[in-house]
Amino acid sequence: MLLLILLNTAIFILLSFLHIYWGLGGNWGMDAVLPTLSESQRTFKPGIWMKFAVGGLMGVFAMITMGNGDIFPYVDSGYFRYATIAVGVIFALRAMGDFRYMGFFKKATGTMFAKNDTRYYSPLCVLIAAISFAIAVLPHE
Repeated sequence: MLLLILLNTAIFILLSFLHIYWGLGGNWGMDAVLPTLSESQRTFKPGIWMKFAVGGLMGVFAMITMGNGDIFPYVDSGYFRYATIAVGVIFALRAMGDFRYMGFFKKATGTMFAKNDTRYYSPLCVLIAAISFAIAVLPHE
């Protein structure tokens, strides 16, 4: 159980730092992580506050995941289990996608983002969802 908690927490912390880096003006990887209509036309351009919001949300997800390890004794562990299920649902839905530009059921397939989404991003979302569900349902010591 602890290994699953540590793995999901590490993933969330890395994703949080990456989004905060982008919010601070970093550009590394930005061309490959936003859905596009063509190689030069993005479907949207997130603002600085959206990048920070996603980074913060990933940090919250890390805290929720860590809460399953009973590091917050003053909070009932049931809250963390239900929140972890919600996190799992969010990432399972992200893996399915919007049926247009992202997820396993997307229609756009020829762009760099679409290829990366199929190879990396959607499988990562499935992994996060599966680990979250496992953390929520496996017995805690």
